[in-house]
Amino acid sequence: MKYRNLLIPSQSCMDSVSVTLQKYQYQIFAYRHTFQNRVRQLSNVLIPHIKLAVIRQGECSATIQGQTFHAGPADLFLIPPYLLHSAQFITDSLETYELLFQVSGLFNQEQWLTLFHHQLWFQQLIDEPTFNLIRYCFDNAEKQTAGYVLGLQHLISQLTVMMLKEDPNSFASSRADSAMLSTAEKFLYELEKSNEALSVQDYCDRLHVSQSYLCRCTLAVIQLSPQSLIIQHRLYRSLTLLADPDLSVRQISEQLHYLHPSYFSKQFKATFSLTPNEYRNLYYRKP
Repeated sequence: MKYRNLLIPSQSCMDSVSVTLQKYQYQIFAYRHTFQNRVRQLSNVLIPHIKLAVIRQGECSATIQGQTFHAGPADLFLIPPYLLHSAQFITDSLETYELLFQVSGLFNQEQWLTLFHHQLWFQQLIDEPTFNLIRYCFDNAEKQTAGYVLGLQHLISQLTVMMLKEDPNSFASSRADSAMLSTAEKFLYELEKSNEALSVQDYCDRLHVSQSYLCRCTLAVIQLSPQSLIIQHRLYRSLTLLADPDLSVRQISEQLHYLHPSYFSKQFKATFSLTPNEYRNLYYRKP
């Protein structure tokens, strides 16, 4: 039997999924295998990382950013950073495997999340061979076996492939040409490093492009307008500022260049389902 040659300089022998995913690198922050039979409810969870949660046994009613899902065995949840979520157990116990991670590079992470078109719940996704792989990777991680981090990264890649197979239009966002990709990436870079009150036009002046072109670029690549990304950047910064008990909500809104604290609070609640004070009391209250 002849070998099938994969070592071709061009990517003519690579499938579209591999071509799309090969650039992404995953940074693991935490993992856990839980079998809950005492805690009946997980409330108001908000984390700065991407979360993948797979249900092995049991059922729960999961609420993510106001959407409720009745989930059971073999279901997978993909929860982007800073999305408020909670779970109410339906059965007496619930067994899950969970991974918290980031995709290296803000631009790459935004692109990666865009691949799934905001889908949060993947029903009956995990088959028995995949459960065996999950168990194997988590067992190695618990034992600190050499190479266990690579194993978890491979697991994320495998789950990503399975999620993408659920949607034949997964790669619509990757059809932007190289110039559009470059412009969107430069915009995110400028946005990330700036603490100034810059408008979309200010960024366009820096990048020497028109507003309409910049909007086409960001919508094609990460499905968000430049203005939406500016708001998102401000609100993510506000989470760090809220950790400082000496700063009032008004002072934080001023640092973020909002004209009115009420408008800042309105955008904050629309994004995180909590007011700034509710978030501060929940996550930064003193013991």
